[in-house]
This record gives sequence, structure tokens and C-alpha cells, in this order.
Amino acid sequence: MNKYRLRGIRQSLASRITLWVVLYVVVILGISAYVGNSFVLRIIRDIEENGILYAIDMRRMAVALTMLFVVTLVVLTLMLRRAIHRLVAPLTTFTQAVDEVARGNLKAELPEIHTKDEMQRLHHSFSLMQQSLARQMEELKQVNEAKGRLEGELKVAQEIQLSMLPSMPPKFFAEQSGRAKNLDEPSGKGRLDIYASLTPAREVGGDLYDVIERDGKLFFCIGDVSGKGVPAALVMATTLCQFRIAASHVDDLGRIVTYINRIMCDGNDTMMFVTFFAGMLELSSGRLSYVNAGHNKPFIVGDSCAEDGGGTSETAVMELPAKPGLPIGVDEDAPYVVREYDMPEGSMLFLYTDGLTEAMDVQREQFSRQRLIDNLKSGLGCEEQLSAMTQAVHRFVGDAPQSDDLTMLAIRY
Repeated sequence: MNKYRLRGIRQSLASRITLWVVLYVVVILGISAYVGNSFVLRIIRDIEENGILYAIDMRRMAVALTMLFVVTLVVLTLMLRRAIHRLVAPLTTFTQAVDEVARGNLKAELPEIHTKDEMQRLHHSFSLMQQSLARQMEELKQVNEAKGRLEGELKVAQEIQLSMLPSMPPKFFAEQSGRAKNLDEPSGKGRLDIYASLTPAREVGGDLYDVIERDGKLFFCIGDVSGKGVPAALVMATTLCQFRIAASHVDDLGRIVTYINRIMCDGNDTMMFVTFFAGMLELSSGRLSYVNAGHNKPFIVGDSCAEDGGGTSETAVMELPAKPGLPIGVDEDAPYVVREYDMPEGSMLFLYTDGLTEAMDVQREQFSRQRLIDNLKSGLGCEEQLSAMTQAVHRFVGDAPQSDDLTMLAIRY
């Protein structure tokens, strides 16, 4: 309700009440002056003409007239009270109805106002406001119901998306992270410890990772879809499915990534792309083949990977030489170069998405690549390393909201 209109209504009522009071005082004073003056003059005249005895009778008459004046005053007072009540009563009744509306009963009936004044305009304005509030509350109720359904659907979508990520076979995990399990198989595979984690910034996200073992080879990938939310999740699911299809039948990483790129470019009207890193590790020899499609370079962690051969108390951390090519989904004819690296025994390959290094605190300072390297120098096993890294990010970010999906994959050979 407009505060200026309410102020005008109060001023109007105050003016009317003031007018009635002034009229009341004027009438009383006029009657008093007229009756008093006339009566006093008459007493004086009668005393002069008829003497003292007659004046005594006139005094009695004065008492009677005084009583009549008092009665008249009471009657006028009651009339004034009734007039003021008639002015104020509609506002009082209206206030009670407004209090009922304020308590949440938007269907409360407003009192009828028959006076052609500001109260009637106030009634009309408040009635329109009441109808508008009721309509908005109904719309808000529908929006909340739709939001609740959407949140429920997104929750289910999150569960489906997370279920798409690999539940890696127990033989790929160490019995205790950091102490690898010896895989006693005739193929002569070495020891292996793997752990991965994905923390979406929203209900669903665009990060992905996968691990597939076949024919003595370990195929793996990690990726980050441009954008967030449901569109990124759909692209993530498509990319993940295409990698599984290709890696299940093809050994050449160049062909695998080229195939996925052409599939993702076909009909990509939204121009969404995926930074993608794919690798193949020969479990018998430790030979690592890899393709980098615009993704962050992984790290090799271990003393034997140091350029000076180790000799320091801290675990050495080296960035894997992996010059990035074009992301997937940008150019269907983009070339992808396969590189190779011999994994030293006991070394760990650490892969991540930019949600790690670009995690921001409340001052919008990023976690940074240097903090990542410092945390990798602890020399922990795969599971402990990812857990420690996650805790370090949470301590750094503090109360700031998560700005991007956070995904990590660690493989110790």
C-alpha cells in the first residue's frame, strides 16, 4: 500500500475529527454565552422591578436551567462521540481484516465501505493488492513444486551419472592404498594401484574419467566438458560411452581419440568441446602411450622420475611431456599425436581437471599449480594422495562455493 495514500487518509480523518470537535466547542460556548448573558440580565432587571423575593425564585429557575444545560451538554457529547465513532469505526474494522491478511489468510473478506471517501479508495486499493498477492502466492507454489520435481530429477540424474563412472575391479586396487597387490596372473602383469574421485560442482557435471583393462593393457582417460549442468552432463555421457566402445576393440590411441572426436563433432551445433587425455599402459613393461587433446598435463610422481636421479628427502614431481592438441569436438579433421613414456617402477601418474588448480577461495585466489605440486611431494599412495589433495583444496577454499567440477585419477605402477 502506498505510504502517501495512507498518510492522506490519516490526515483526512484527523481533519474531520478536528472539525467536529471545533463545531462542538463553538456550539457549547455559544449556548453558554447566550443563556448565561440572557439569564443574568433578566435577574438584574427582575430584582429592580420586583424585589428580592422574586430574585430567589429566579435563582431556583437558574438551577433548573443549569441542569438543563448539563443535560444538553451530555447529549451533545454523545452525539459528538457517535460522529467520531462513525468516522473511525470503518478504519478499525478494516485494520482487523488487514491483520488477518498479514497472518497469511489472503482469502479474508474485507469489510464493506459505503462512504464515498478515502476509505473507499483504500478498500479498493487493498482489495487489488490482496488479489495480486493471492495470485503471486499461487504462482510461487507452482514454481516451488516444479523446482522440487526438477531437484528430484537432477538427483536421480546425478546418481545415474555417477553410476556411469567405472567401478574398477578389486584386482586394480591395493589391499591397502600405497601397498600394491601382486596380481598373480599368467600374463606377467606388474603391481598396480589405482584410485579416482569426482566431485561435481552442481547436481550433474561435465567431468569424466574411465579405466578399462583388457589383454594385459590398461586403457584410461580423463576429460572436462566445456560448460556446466545438464548440457555438459549429456556431452560427458556421450564421450564416456564412445571411449568405452573404442577402447574395448582398438589398441591404437590415435585412432581411438580420432574416432571420438569425429563422433563429437557430428551435429555439434552448440559448439561444446571436451578437453581429453587418454592413455594406455602395458602392464607387463610399464610402457605408457598417451594422447593429449587440450587437457592439463599429468604429473609423474616418484624419486626415480627425477632428472637428477633423486637423492632428496622429498618425492620428485615431474610434468609429463604432453603438448596439448585441439580439444575433442572442435575440428573433425584435427590430428592427434601419440607419445610414449616408460613408467619407472613405483612411480605414480597423477591426472586431474582444472577444477583442482582453479579452485578459488573467498578472495578469488586460485589453488594453483604450485600448491598441487607441493601436495604431490608427500609420496602417498593413490587413495591417500587423492584424499589429502581433496582436504587441501577444501582447507584452501574455505567457505567459498565450489566453482567447477573436481576430478582426479591416480595410477601407481
